[in-house]
Amino acid sequence: MSKLMSKEKIDDCNRSWLELLNDVEASTSSESEKLHKLTQMVLPKFIARLVAEKEERMMIEKEGLKSCHEAGVEGKQDYLTGKQKKQKTRGNKKKQQKINNQRKGQDSEKLMEMGVEPPPDMPQVFQDCIRDLGGSEIKLVIQKFLQVSDLRSQQNRLSMSLKQIRNPFLNEDEDRMLNAKRQMAVTLVEPCLSVSTVNLAKWTIGSSMSYIINGDYSKVLKNNRDSLKPNAVVQIWSFRIQPNSQLGFALIKVIDGEDGHVIN
Repeated sequence: MSKLMSKEKIDDCNRSWLELLNDVEASTSSESEKLHKLTQMVLPKFIARLVAEKEERMMIEKEGLKSCHEAGVEGKQDYLTGKQKKQKTRGNKKKQQKINNQRKGQDSEKLMEMGVEPPPDMPQVFQDCIRDLGGSEIKLVIQKFLQVSDLRSQQNRLSMSLKQIRNPFLNEDEDRMLNAKRQMAVTLVEPCLSVSTVNLAKWTIGSSMSYIINGDYSKVLKNNRDSLKPNAVVQIWSFRIQPNSQLGFALIKVIDGEDGHVIN
């Protein structure tokens, strides 16, 4: 028992432990009986404490696993939600592309019915105007129906979808400039044969890319309000003005949007 007492002094145990030792000392003088009584009194409490601590650790681990599982479920749900959004966006793009392709096919059929597919040549009067400007390398860029968005002065732009471009017309420097979201000044021969300066840019419209004529385009609309109407068929031709090979365009109405008269 002297060893137990010395241990108590070293560990500085609480008062109840000291009281327990005193009770055992007073109850018997036999060392073996003292040890047996202490064991019966202390061991069950010690085992119960170990069991309680183990159960507490298991509960903490269980709660931790539950939290991880819930976090995993939330992460999975976030992943599925993101995946569904991507699939929906991809589906919308495909749907829009299908609509655009159908519209393009319908436009081609209409143009064929109107007798302007394949496209007619540039009228001589425009060729003469371009020649007077020092222009050459004439190319047909696009033939299209004018949309309402092409005619609103507030929007101030004429679009040319890249999917409908018939001939490449940019050099490498110009293409690099437009891809860098910059715009460039170009000459425009208007339907009324007036010559003006507008800007050329490259925008994303809907799900596709388009070349855009803007800048002073609203003035072009004002100058040609009697001829540029919704559903009119127009051509846009490109040319190069020497000596610096400056890019120019000619906007030509082929079929009037109202009476269907073909311009010769």
